[in-house]
Amino acid sequence: MHIERRALYNLMRMNWLLDPTLPAEPWQVEDYRALPTITILERLNLHDIVLDKDNFVAYAEQVDSPEELVDMFIGDSEVDIATQDKIYLLVFELWRRLVTDRPCLSVFCDELDHQIYLYDNDKSDTNIESLQDVVASLQTILDENTDNGVDATEVFASICTGCANDIESFLYDYISDNLDHGNEAYASDLVDGFINYVKDVKWFDFLRVRLAVLQNHPDAQRFLQQLLEHYSSDKDLEFNMELLSFMVQHVGKEPFIKLIKKTLPLIVTEEDFQDLMTLCIDFHHFLDLESKEQALQKLLRRRTHIHPEGLLNPKDAAIAELLAIIS
Repeated sequence: MHIERRALYNLMRMNWLLDPTLPAEPWQVEDYRALPTITILERLNLHDIVLDKDNFVAYAEQVDSPEELVDMFIGDSEVDIATQDKIYLLVFELWRRLVTDRPCLSVFCDELDHQIYLYDNDKSDTNIESLQDVVASLQTILDENTDNGVDATEVFASICTGCANDIESFLYDYISDNLDHGNEAYASDLVDGFINYVKDVKWFDFLRVRLAVLQNHPDAQRFLQQLLEHYSSDKDLEFNMELLSFMVQHVGKEPFIKLIKKTLPLIVTEEDFQDLMTLCIDFHHFLDLESKEQALQKLLRRRTHIHPEGLLNPKDAAIAELLAIIS
């Protein structure tokens, strides 16, 4: 029984919380953290697994994870998959509560998912230290395994496999949020701590550029130019849009327009095209180029009737008009 099983249930529950109309059995989306320990033990008793706290811990000492403990309890008995899953969720929660002296990877990944969920849903403002602690633990796990000779990206990938969330995306968003709130020193430590583990390094390179700009580093503009040149061949619309959003207030006209021109061929939907126009409006507003700003606003207003999910025709006359305005 692999740690991915816990990630599957976390994902199922998170999706169900966002949309309770999704099909799911009550036991699949229940909040097991909210159940009293006695209730969990009673439910296991219904599956002929008779335990109390003490003998549960004694059984747990014989294995290394809740997954192994479930395998031991089930043994060779003919138990259907749904029942196995019910037992697993109950045993996992008991392990999380009672076997705190021997943390395992699946329990850590579950806690990481839990804290990310709270953070994403604005429920952790009063307990931000818990998120900071689990992020620090993540870095420690990565560093210790790497020091022991394990490949850095493999270590990170194994943790990502055990989580329902996209950990790499979370780290970028979390560090970006800290930059937005002025926590530059903490953000810098996080970038340095995780950049060697992530797969898509360009997002963390971008964070370093943001840090340089915010800290008024004398070479900040050169760093930004190097970033643009280094990833000029990447066809990543999301990355380009993120860069452009930042560049609105931090670069001159030439690099901004150059990236706009590289981004336009990547645009597929009307929504993305209008988002790009909005960035152009913001850029010219920041430069006090009122006539160009008004022309762009007029162009945008003419397209408000178009469905946002509609496909953008590469030969749409508005593309050439946009380029003519900003050039």
